[in-house]
Amino acid sequence: MSNVSNRHNVNPFVAGKSDALTGQRLAKVGYKTTKKNPAKFKNVCVSVPFVSDDDVSANSVRMIPYIRTMIENAQDGIIKSLYESAQGSLSSVSDDEISVSSCIAFMEAEESGGRLTKEFLETWFVENVSDNLSVALAERTSLELEDGKILAAVNGFKGLISGLSGGKTYYAPEQIVQIRKALELCSEDDEISKKLVNRLNVMEKKTEELVLNL
Repeated sequence: MSNVSNRHNVNPFVAGKSDALTGQRLAKVGYKTTKKNPAKFKNVCVSVPFVSDDDVSANSVRMIPYIRTMIENAQDGIIKSLYESAQGSLSSVSDDEISVSSCIAFMEAEESGGRLTKEFLETWFVENVSDNLSVALAERTSLELEDGKILAAVNGFKGLISGLSGGKTYYAPEQIVQIRKALELCSEDDEISKKLVNRLNVMEKKTEELVLNL
């Protein structure tokens, strides 16, 4: 999907088949089709290099206004969480509770799929992934949609994805790859799917760090 140059090819996105080149990530542009409103454009994807830490550091000064906004949004999220936890009777917020360190911790929890319960993810999976995944598995195996093996496989993926609600959940690298492929079949690239992908990215990074430290 990407040339060995500074130009990267835009290709049609095919759920379950489109993939990034080794050492790159897959950027997707998707449009949802409904009975009343057909998709404005076809879904496409591009395999692009990861943004390096050096590039981020080199542009850190220019990013300060946007980082400040990100921190302020996290503060708003913390205050909302405190207010709701106090059942609507919050009287004050301390500096420590909305410090930069607290905001980073809040964003890490959000990135890791925080606030997503097992029950919520099971329902979300059924509504957004189950049907497309069943079709993809049936096409790949030449089995009928109602075949017990297809149903078992779909239920297995439901268990893996709903398991991402746990902060201490760990999956092997090969499982992470398969879950990513299943999430690519999501009927809509919504905030939940993005959070789950981020959760997998964090998990994968921790796994790589563990291997390097052995």
